[in-house]
Amino acid sequence: MFLKIYFIFFFFFIMSNFVNAIDIKKRIFLSSYLKGINLADAIGQFNIKSNQFYFELDAKTAGIFSVILDWKQTLNAEAVLINKVLKSKKYRSNDARGKKKGHMYLSFLDNIPKIISAQPDPREDNRRENIDKMLLVNTNDPVIGILNIGLNGNCDNKEIIFDGKRKYAIKSNFLKKDKIEKGSFYSEDFDAIKCVFNIEKLQGYTKKEIKRYPTNGYIWYKKIKNNLFFPAKIEISTSWGNFICLIKEKDFEYESNSL
Repeated sequence: MFLKIYFIFFFFFIMSNFVNAIDIKKRIFLSSYLKGINLADAIGQFNIKSNQFYFELDAKTAGIFSVILDWKQTLNAEAVLINKVLKSKKYRSNDARGKKKGHMYLSFLDNIPKIISAQPDPREDNRRENIDKMLLVNTNDPVIGILNIGLNGNCDNKEIIFDGKRKYAIKSNFLKKDKIEKGSFYSEDFDAIKCVFNIEKLQGYTKKEIKRYPTNGYIWYKKIKNNLFFPAKIEISTSWGNFICLIKEKDFEYESNSL
């Protein structure tokens, strides 16, 4: 009798995990602006399979701004999805400004982020304070942190992020249900949730970065699948004006954009 009950329990446990497993694969497109000027565009994809999350993005300067600055960046992030919360596993950033190149490779596999490789190496930068590794326990990378804020459709969250140089907190709150209208970037209207966020600069910043880096903004999330939400628009206040990033996604099996 005990074995029968055990196997019934085990069967429902396996089935529950099977039903809750999420499979999503999307292409993503980004376009960013400052005072109406197109700064950069990006294309990439994300994939959630068996609760493993994979993200990649290739960005570069666009339009007339590309004549002023030849900039490119590639981002890769891996995470595990548990109860609609992402936990960072790996993060890679490669960027180039003309002939000048840099990178940051991080591992989060032991709950404490570790710099695998960095150029330039922040550990050799005497402008930055050293961060005790125990203060980095359970932090996430920048990509996963932004996604987690509204992933479950509730923006009342706080994410602690480490990008290899700096540790900061993003505190967000739900503002309202909103509608984003179609335009030159979006092909149709869609419903979204609007959230406000503040950035608390905690450790690792240079004096120049403390003054220059933004501290607040707004972010909109769109429901995509399995009650998960993905960023659709980001607006950040800067000393040069409002920076706006528009984001849309489409399914791989279709040719037309989903927005």
